Amino acid sequence: MNHTKEIPDSPEGLADYIADELGCPVTIEDANHRILSYSKHETNVDDARTATIMRRKVPERVVNGLWKEGVMGELFESTSPVFVSPIPSIGLGNRIAISVWKNKEVLGFIWAQTEEVKVSTEQLEKLREASRIAARHLIKQRDRKRKNEENVQEFIWQLFNGAIASQTEIDKRARQVDLSLKGHLCVVIFEFTEAITPTVKRHASYLTETLHQTNIAGRMFDDNHLYLLTRTKEETDTATLTQTLIEDFTKKLKERIGFEEVRGVYGKICSTPKELDISYQQALKVLEMKAQHPEPLKHTDNFQDLGVYQFLDEIARLYEKEGFQNETIQAIRTYDHKNNGHMLETLRAFLSHNSNSHQAAKSLHIHTNTLLYRLKRIRDITGADLNDANEKTKLFIDLLIDT
Repeated sequence: MNHTKEIPDSPEGLADYIADELGCPVTIEDANHRILSYSKHETNVDDARTATIMRRKVPERVVNGLWKEGVMGELFESTSPVFVSPIPSIGLGNRIAISVWKNKEVLGFIWAQTEEVKVSTEQLEKLREASRIAARHLIKQRDRKRKNEENVQEFIWQLFNGAIASQTEIDKRARQVDLSLKGHLCVVIFEFTEAITPTVKRHASYLTETLHQTNIAGRMFDDNHLYLLTRTKEETDTATLTQTLIEDFTKKLKERIGFEEVRGVYGKICSTPKELDISYQQALKVLEMKAQHPEPLKHTDNFQDLGVYQFLDEIARLYEKEGFQNETIQAIRTYDHKNNGHMLETLRAFLSHNSNSHQAAKSLHIHTNTLLYRLKRIRDITGADLNDANEKTKLFIDLLIDT
């Protein structure tokens, strides 16, 4: 039986229609859990619905709870209504939910708070037809958003590349694309080890919309990178919020689709959009250094924490220009070559572990006494003073460049 002609063609009317048909409150939301419309039916509503309507968006704790219970995963895979049991920890009662699809894309969801209401097969069919009507409205909303996103992305790329020098011009362009650049700004980059598939892109986009640590002013994808421009209020601890965003993003991507191979980094926290090209270059630098020195920089996610690694390329170029070679390192290398030794490896481990003999020996799988003997031989061979902070620092940097 075809019921489509009975169904109102406005978002508000559609929500009320479904509520009347099922005898319970209904909300219609987009794929990022922003409310498109909700019914006037307000009898016995639960905490999750009340909070959603008040915020015009589903609270993050509710979204997280739905993912944890497997509800969202099912909705992203199914075109049929999904029956949801109560989840008291997030204030959610009984629900029937259905995804709104267009081809292979989820545009949004319809949620009905059913409680003790019995739903017939005919009512479920009307819910399916209502989802097809909802798709029309959500497609229009999506297309408007995409067009604006394209304009925002072009503007942000220009900021990242320092192509707009005038603050006046930046302010003008920001107004044209309706983008607020007030507060602290920062470039965040997520690097995936493989090309981003449609599934990964869908979930990554979803996460950037639903995680609330910072405001995502813009996002762009390429083959294996996701670039974000984040914005936070001036009085907040932007570094901590950005690190939390990176941690939550990578954690939830692993939990929801089993994707583990992703690195998140960020650059300078800027007080003006004119500095975003610096933040962008710094974030790229962190990724480059993490790729070159994966073990020591395993837990580094920002430019400030790179320490001496910030300057390795510049020092290496200076050395190349001047034809410089560290005589101590060359002498140890010559000794190792003649005696099939491990002195250079030992020195590298000792300095990398902040002169901690026990940790260095452990990393080399040798006894501490063996390591101490090798360090004495290094002093004998080169005359190096490994108790001198300046000399140790110089050797540490030159060994990093020599890698």
